[in-house]
Amino acid sequence: MQFNQPKLQLLKASIFVTVISLSGKLIGFVRDVVIAAYYGANWQTDAFFFAQSMPSIIFPAVCNSLSTAFLSVYVSKSVDDKRNADTYASNILLFSVFLAIGLSILAIILSPVLVPLLAPGFSDIQDVLAIHLTRITMGAFVLIMIQYMLGAILSARKLYYGAQIAALLYNLCVILITVLLGPGQNMDMLTITVVIGHLIQVVSLVVFLRKHFGFHPTKHFLDNETQKLITLTLPILVGNSIVQINNIVDKILSSLFGDGAMSALSYSNTLNRFVTGIVITTLSTVIYPVMTEKYSKDDRESFTETICSSISIGVIVLAPISVITSTCAQDIVGFVYERGNFDANAAKLTSFALAFYGFMYVFSAVQEIITRVFYAMKDTKTPLRAASFAILANAFLSILFSRFWQLGGIALGTTLSTLFAAVLLLLALKKRVADINIKRIVPTLLKNAVSTIVLLGIIIVLKNTFSDLKAFPRFFVISIICFFAHTILLAVMKCKEMLKLADLFGNRLKRFKHSL
Repeated sequence: MQFNQPKLQLLKASIFVTVISLSGKLIGFVRDVVIAAYYGANWQTDAFFFAQSMPSIIFPAVCNSLSTAFLSVYVSKSVDDKRNADTYASNILLFSVFLAIGLSILAIILSPVLVPLLAPGFSDIQDVLAIHLTRITMGAFVLIMIQYMLGAILSARKLYYGAQIAALLYNLCVILITVLLGPGQNMDMLTITVVIGHLIQVVSLVVFLRKHFGFHPTKHFLDNETQKLITLTLPILVGNSIVQINNIVDKILSSLFGDGAMSALSYSNTLNRFVTGIVITTLSTVIYPVMTEKYSKDDRESFTETICSSISIGVIVLAPISVITSTCAQDIVGFVYERGNFDANAAKLTSFALAFYGFMYVFSAVQEIITRVFYAMKDTKTPLRAASFAILANAFLSILFSRFWQLGGIALGTTLSTLFAAVLLLLALKKRVADINIKRIVPTLLKNAVSTIVLLGIIIVLKNTFSDLKAFPRFFVISIICFFAHTILLAVMKCKEMLKLADLFGNRLKRFKHSL
């Protein structure tokens, strides 16, 4: 049983990027553990995390939208003429810098108005601190914009490791400065530390690109090509802005639930980003330029094969992670965060939110992959429509459920709206790409659903059996057993993707033994 070439290339690239990403995410975990231990979860950290989120709240996904639209065009141009493509990229990079400077100035001016509006539960002293920290954060917005654009160029060149290593250096910088300064520092120092980390990240990206990209903009960088990109970006921007309303709703609601609630929600989202960053973002980062290239060359067979393979791999990997995260949330938060100033109450709030977020991972993967499919086809309006319906559902469900379960209700509303968006996009994909056979992945989805239900029962038994163990060893044992059981169950049910994965790794192992 052999992988066809598109699937094999996709898997190799995904594994390579995943290994590097895993290292970075582990260091990112350590970063947040250090911050939690040194600063805890209180009214001051609420103001800090609110300020850190303000770039995406005030200017929702400007960086992501521009870099996403740019990557699609840049890949297409690179197929024909690399130098012309680099000139185009140079113009867009220069435009994005000036755009970021203008937005930064606007945000600094409007912060006193926006902070009380978006965090109505903050006290007067929290408002003052949040406004001050927001101004520092937004002053460095240009660094964030440059990160996104340079990362897009690296992805287009299939140098996936560059952005991951740069992110790793950012995390190391924040950890090192925080530890060297020691406990008792104020939020100003923590915010400045994050800004220094962003600067290190930008410098690292420039170093990685210096041999692969020539910066030679034209005198009139705001030319017709740049204006066309802006036109292509607008639907993505509107769609991502609508999605970011989720974050705005979450911030507003969490600010109403007392000191530490917003920090707890942020810490639980950090754990979510660990999963999404390793699996979902890695997979979408790899497949987006691949799909764009296949579609540009009109290679329909490989294009549709890449779509189905990506969804199948995402479901297989994320199904067990999802159920383990939701059922073992207390153990995860306990061994990751509960130390120093991060007390039992903060751990309880964080784990409650994480338990509801955990069910979202599979839906989020499907949504992200299919959204990238439409972007590869230069269709930015379909994801916009799906996001518009989903955000209305999220706002309604989060407000409704938060009345009963507070932070857990916010997380549940986000999870259900993500499911809704994934379903809408699947239906739209089937309608748009007539020759794609969505039914091919239905057996994989059903078999993973059966495996997930069985895993849930196994976890309940294991938690009772190992109730005397501490948080980390209990979580570790349960995870190992569940991943092993998931693999066996899918193999017994003859899940084609799992059998092919096993065959691939078996052949690789044999070749490795023969090479010794």
